[in-house]
Amino acid sequence: MPPDSRLVRSPISPSHFFTTDQEKTKLNWFLFEYARELESFIRRDKPLCNKLNKKAISRNVIAGFCIRYSKQMQPQILDRVEGRTDTVRMDHDAIAVHFPQLDDALVDRLLTVAAAAWDSQTEACCACPVRCISERDQLCPLFDDPEHWD
Repeated sequence: MPPDSRLVRSPISPSHFFTTDQEKTKLNWFLFEYARELESFIRRDKPLCNKLNKKAISRNVIAGFCIRYSKQMQPQILDRVEGRTDTVRMDHDAIAVHFPQLDDALVDRLLTVAAAAWDSQTEACCACPVRCISERDQLCPLFDDPEHWD
């Protein structure tokens, strides 16, 4: 990735998180934001980016992973919010399946980054007025306002 990659627009779009207007929910907005946060954390880890580049993993492939990983967390998030579990667990296997060419050390590195991005995302939620989790089934107008994601 180029040194100024943080200035490049993310390939992750809100449209990756809905197919109909009814799916423009606050929970899906939260998943979109987590995918972008995860991508940002990966991009900022230059040694990790260098290793991924050596494995021919492009920025678009990383973005696809972030989208898929975020969406795969939805059941765990709902279990946590509804009190069925006390934690949200980062999934090592989901990373390994998406990137079969990576060794365990690199998968573990991505898992650590995913956990740090999760902590960052949920910390921001404490001050955010949107209430993506507590009002998870409500429609989110942010999907229709590029000012919030472009």
